[in-house]
Amino acid sequence: MINLNYPQIQKDLFEDLPPRTRDILQKRFGLVNQQKETLEAIGRRLHVTRERVRQIEDAGLEKLRQKGQKKLRPVAESFLNYFQKNGGFKREDLVLREIGGEKYQPYVRFFLVVIPEVYRVRESNLYYPFWTVTLEKVPTVEETLQSFLRELEKLRKPLSLEEIFSLSSQNDQSFILSCLETAKAIEPNWEGFYGLIDWPEINPRRLRDKIYLVFRKEEKPIHFSRVTELVNQLNQEVPLLSGQRPALTQTVHNELIRDERFVLVGRGTYALREWGYQPGTVKEIIQKVLRENEEPLSKEEIVEKVLQQRLVRKATILLNLSREKEFERLSDGRYRLI
Repeated sequence: MINLNYPQIQKDLFEDLPPRTRDILQKRFGLVNQQKETLEAIGRRLHVTRERVRQIEDAGLEKLRQKGQKKLRPVAESFLNYFQKNGGFKREDLVLREIGGEKYQPYVRFFLVVIPEVYRVRESNLYYPFWTVTLEKVPTVEETLQSFLRELEKLRKPLSLEEIFSLSSQNDQSFILSCLETAKAIEPNWEGFYGLIDWPEINPRRLRDKIYLVFRKEEKPIHFSRVTELVNQLNQEVPLLSGQRPALTQTVHNELIRDERFVLVGRGTYALREWGYQPGTVKEIIQKVLRENEEPLSKEEIVEKVLQQRLVRKATILLNLSREKEFERLSDGRYRLI
């Protein structure tokens, strides 16, 4: 928070304004009790149209911009220094909170409007509203965010801040940090890794998302009872999830059965489909293995390939392979589909 006497600076700035203009600006920015009033409400109180209120407000602000620069100079210099330290721009709500704290946010908003050297950029589908020292920053912000989105969508995994820095052609790390704060679709998780806001690794709110996150962290097949333990452990470790009710084993198992991201690979043991595991029974896996190979395969080759997909005993694979209606054993001992 910048250490300035905002109320006194504002009071000095308003000395040359007509009383009605002063009243309208105070009410429009909430400078008296932090309660902003609409044009309509002020117009009813003053018995004028909302358009007339807007005209008086605009004229008052323009007068302050033109004639109040000397009184505004301490605020302007502090604000410009703040923006320069943050890469030349900053998300609007963060500016208000970081400069004004809880008490002086209406004053900060007011001074931002009357200082000619800063500009407000409206929100878009890509970013939240922000303030900048130059409008020339806007295309660079857009290009940087679009580049981050493309890379994250391609990599499909959260990245550390150092990895994010390495992706950008911008050398100013404070600029990159402001870009990340301004982005609508990118957020850091509780571990400080950045990703898309709809990724389970970033916002694991639903049970199935937390289950998915557990598999991504463990990087190996897991029994559903152990998945339940890890989900409940996650609830305790992640501030975002604190206070949530413990997951039940049967509920977790039901989610694993229903969600196509998870594949049953053994007795009660599941893995992620994205790891290359395919759904199906042992017999169906053998069929897929033989179908994907142009030449017949030996018993050992089939067992090896099936074990890459299923956590089962070798005897279970051989039992399924002995089905005469499904698989033919050739004279050289190799197998093929019938």
